[in-house]
Amino acid sequence: MQLLSHGTLAAIQAALPEQPRFQARYRAYLTEFGDRCLDELKLESPTLTDEPLPLLRSIGVLASSPPTSDPPAKGRKSALLQVRRSLRRYLRRRLILKWVLANARRRLRDRENLRFERTRVFGRARQVFLECGRRLCATDDLRQATDIFYLTVDEILSFVAGTAFSVDLKALTALRQAEFATYRQQPALPDRFATYGPVYQGLAAAMRPEVNIEPPPENSEVRQGVGSAPGVVRGAVRAIADPKQALGVEGALQLQAGTILVARHTDPGWILLFPAAAGLVVERGSVLSHVAIVARELGIPTIVGLAGATQWLQDGDWVEIDGSSGRVQKLVASVEAR
Repeated sequence: MQLLSHGTLAAIQAALPEQPRFQARYRAYLTEFGDRCLDELKLESPTLTDEPLPLLRSIGVLASSPPTSDPPAKGRKSALLQVRRSLRRYLRRRLILKWVLANARRRLRDRENLRFERTRVFGRARQVFLECGRRLCATDDLRQATDIFYLTVDEILSFVAGTAFSVDLKALTALRQAEFATYRQQPALPDRFATYGPVYQGLAAAMRPEVNIEPPPENSEVRQGVGSAPGVVRGAVRAIADPKQALGVEGALQLQAGTILVARHTDPGWILLFPAAAGLVVERGSVLSHVAIVARELGIPTIVGLAGATQWLQDGDWVEIDGSSGRVQKLVASVEAR
């Protein structure tokens, strides 16, 4: 457990043969789910197969957590019992609800399976392009294999076919890297905005605060989101814009036990951070979004659809969240905010 939580990847891999059962399950997991990663559906994002340490850290967090009962199963049984009692006099309504519930469960399962297969396709595509990058590195046309992700498919194929407009791939990828570095420093666009004139000029204007047509968040200690996973919990906030912020040196998870994880949005790769979270607050999403479904399975109180959460809540704020009602109350502001 200590090795998984704090050891280097080399040390953990060296110790795996001493735990053959764990090693077999670990390798089986990577075989099936190794294409998962933080920031999924971005070819440049390293997968669990490429960098398995975040997965091992999550296992270490789970292993060090005290054993609990099964609150999700208990909650489901309680909800079903309540519904049955409410509809015991209405046979037709019970039958309709049973049909709708069964089909909703099947379609949700199908949707998640389809999304997973899409992730696997991206994983294979990543392997293909990385091999192209390695070969271009071998011919000294790229500085490193991952620079391939700063080129378009047409640019790669035309370079191989000898029909490229530019053969200086190093300069081209350096230009793109500088542009992407600028993009990362820019604020996220509002959910709704208006542009006028040429696209890129209009987009730059739309990012100015004065044209943001979203209403400013109200100054209140209590906000209302959409409850998506039941439970009431208190804890310190950790607001994360990039999931890689929660990974420190050698992939160590930088989330303390009992943390309330606050994010603008999430994707399936964020699951690696969930074991260390006591609760989740997400600006976007719905009760049928991936984060809500997984949170219910793990029994983590979760609220989605809370606009402006990452601006309202700062690291160190002490909050209480109610995953049933969607209510978030700021109890104590962080020292920096005060």
